[in-house]
Amino acid sequence: MKRILLVDLAPSPGGSIVSLLQLVAHLDREAFAPTMVLSHVLRHPALDALGVPLVRLRTPWWEQPTSSLVQRVRRSAVGDAMRSHPARAWLWHRLGDLRRLVRDLLPAAWSMVKVIRRTRPDLVHLNDALPLVRPALLACRLTRTPALAHVRSFLLPSRLDAHLLAPGLVGLIFNSQAVANAQLAALPRPPLHQVIPNAVDLAEFSRPVDCGRVRQELGVPPDAPLVGMFGRIAPWKGQTVFVEAMARVAAQLPTARGWIVGGAEGESGAAYLQQVQTALATHGLTDRVRLLGHRDDVPRLMAAVDAVAHCSVEPEPFGRVIIEGMAAGRPVVASAAGGAAEIVTSGVDGLLTPPGDAGALADALLRVLTDPATARRLAQAARRTVAQRYTVDAHVAAVQAFYRRLLA
Repeated sequence: MKRILLVDLAPSPGGSIVSLLQLVAHLDREAFAPTMVLSHVLRHPALDALGVPLVRLRTPWWEQPTSSLVQRVRRSAVGDAMRSHPARAWLWHRLGDLRRLVRDLLPAAWSMVKVIRRTRPDLVHLNDALPLVRPALLACRLTRTPALAHVRSFLLPSRLDAHLLAPGLVGLIFNSQAVANAQLAALPRPPLHQVIPNAVDLAEFSRPVDCGRVRQELGVPPDAPLVGMFGRIAPWKGQTVFVEAMARVAAQLPTARGWIVGGAEGESGAAYLQQVQTALATHGLTDRVRLLGHRDDVPRLMAAVDAVAHCSVEPEPFGRVIIEGMAAGRPVVASAAGGAAEIVTSGVDGLLTPPGDAGALADALLRVLTDPATARRLAQAARRTVAQRYTVDAHVAAVQAFYRRLLA
């Protein structure tokens, strides 16, 4: 039996954590013994039910707010002067790097070294892009422990990552070809690598749902055309594009309603949430498009909508919400960029629109909302696509086969 140490230092239960929990829950326990290392600040209700050893790692960059002194220096004339000249700006950023090295990277890396020495893994599975798991990768280098990185974003490695830390990797997994193309171009000598797309648990999206009751709970008439947008509230996710598109939809279908499901993280997320609220008020949609915040019952909500909108204005690394909507048997309209374009065949199992084009998004939504036969055909094909390409069993089998190649 091979010991696998799976590391994800995310502060909140986003897509990488969902994928990690699916993998751990379905690993062949006769062949692999998993232990998870997660950030001390992460909370997820499914962790206790897994029955897997769990190590909590201090992640100072999530736990320690920037000191008032540092904030004052950043906003002062000294900070402005340092950033205004190329040479001084270089020094300014290097001082910031040194501060993060001492406060964040080295303490977390040393903690990881102790975890590795205690658990003695045969392989460390780093569950995100290299800059997001840097302390764990450094610990693997220091202990000479084989590691693979499961890269799930377009966040590229720094020169330090690419030249000093990445050579310690024995393998790379990418969740889409788009991510693979971007990441491999940034690595001078990439190790063995493979594209393994994310998965969705079809069972979660197959349970009976009283859609009328769900709508009633959230104030939506049973016969109103309803569009759901699901995902973290962030500028690149395009919630304001969704609002503009829904304004155009409502002009054609006055009874149409919308849900924006997802929470806002950090200062940038909170600021963007205000922009979304302003856009709703500007378009007179405050009562028609509701902000539901973070929800733990996404499969239930997806079952109650008539269409799922994916509105990212930048390339999506994969697009988990897309395969979730497809698994729910709902027609999906998605932005044609990044991993999303690898999932959806437009006109066959969904519709693709140019990123940021609210007019095209509105036209596509109107098409599925007003043409039941087209909506039904797309939804049925979408469900088949998920069953053929994005099941948890297929995902876990591919990851385990890759483990075996690396450990042979």
